Amino acid sequence: MRVSVNRKPAMTVYRRALKHRKLVYVLAARKTLVRYLNGRSRVLYIGTTKKGISRIAASVAHRSKTILKQRGVREMDVHVVSCEKRSGLKSWTLLERALVAQFRSRYFEVPLCNIQLKNKRSSDHLDKLFKPSSLGKILRIFESPAKAL
Repeated sequence: MRVSVNRKPAMTVYRRALKHRKLVYVLAARKTLVRYLNGRSRVLYIGTTKKGISRIAASVAHRSKTILKQRGVREMDVHVVSCEKRSGLKSWTLLERALVAQFRSRYFEVPLCNIQLKNKRSSDHLDKLFKPSSLGKILRIFESPAKAL
């Protein structure tokens, strides 16, 4: 039998992903810009976890078939977004909702693999917690192809 190895890693994990357990992550295409109703973005999914990096790896495995079937998408990156903790609030879930709502207001639809938050609208409560301009800056990162590593 022949044995082969691909020199490119299937997954790379950085230490910063281990820093927080409760965080938001963005699955993004590396080069291809996915077409949405009001423009193009690399964002394919915005998710949240309270279990840390193991949940992110499971999410990537679960969604990889759907994502990699998209025309021109050969690679995807996972980006971690976090915010400071506030007692009595699940800030990471609110951050996810705020990012999806901001994405929806910018592109008129939710990211490709987001289903759960499809009908959620932005609320004043989220606007008071997170500045829309800050969320917009995060999303603008994904409006052009990733820089070469």
